[in-house]
Amino acid sequence: MNPFRISSRIVPAGTIASGAPPPDPVKLRAPVAVPWRVVHRSEDGVVEVEQRADGPLRAVRFALAGSGLLGLSLPRTVYPGERVRAVLRGGSADRAGTAPDAMLVLRWFQPDGTELLWPIAL
Repeated sequence: MNPFRISSRIVPAGTIASGAPPPDPVKLRAPVAVPWRVVHRSEDGVVEVEQRADGPLRAVRFALAGSGLLGLSLPRTVYPGERVRAVLRGGSADRAGTAPDAMLVLRWFQPDGTELLWPIAL
């Protein structure tokens, strides 16, 4: 398991140390249908997904959270019907597919420039 720590601090409303006005609230967006489908998953750390959107998705890449190693995933454009494969490798690859803390994250940009993430449990 890769140890990590997330810390947060609550700042009461209207108290900004620098004297700057408080930032605008985050704009909520409507839910987006996931344009991907897992078509293959193996115990040896291979996951293959198929793009199901109407148009191309840009800067598609994988990231791995938890145990295991993931080969370099360079951003690429993926067109409808194309498949993308992630292979976990390295000393921990045999355990990565069954590790309880392992999560594969697929990242891409929508045509409007919004980056989206889809977690895939291994």
